[in-house]
Amino acid sequence: MALNADVSSADRRVVYLYPGPRIVVTNRWIENAQGRFLVRDLRPIIRAEVRAYPAWTMALIFGAIELLLAVPLAAVYGSAMLLCVGLASAVGLGIALLVDGWRNPRWMALVAVYRGQEITLFSTRDQQEFGKVRRAVIRAVEANGTPRL
Repeated sequence: MALNADVSSADRRVVYLYPGPRIVVTNRWIENAQGRFLVRDLRPIIRAEVRAYPAWTMALIFGAIELLLAVPLAAVYGSAMLLCVGLASAVGLGIALLVDGWRNPRWMALVAVYRGQEITLFSTRDQQEFGKVRRAVIRAVEANGTPRL
């Protein structure tokens, strides 16, 4: 008696790894506002972190310039007051940048190449949600990997 082992139906089963409102990640495809993408066709998937505000970088550069100017000017004019004001403003700028980084975390995105075109699969500022989606995408890629022999 021959056994009829139909394993193709098991391969078609879709497992939802992250059924979120903005992105749905399954073991076969990823769906977002741009469309549905087969996981096996996504190469490579990278994590991108972008600081959304270029003003942050400019503030850091101008703060460094301020310090570089305050120290020699204080030495030339022999003014401890000028040095203290320069250091206090640099410390204030550093604190402001730390608070801004805490209140406005960097923009995180999952970017992939799908059939020769670069797409953004998911992007957010929420680190917890980003971590969940990222783990789901990793599990989806692993599920579509080549089987071990």
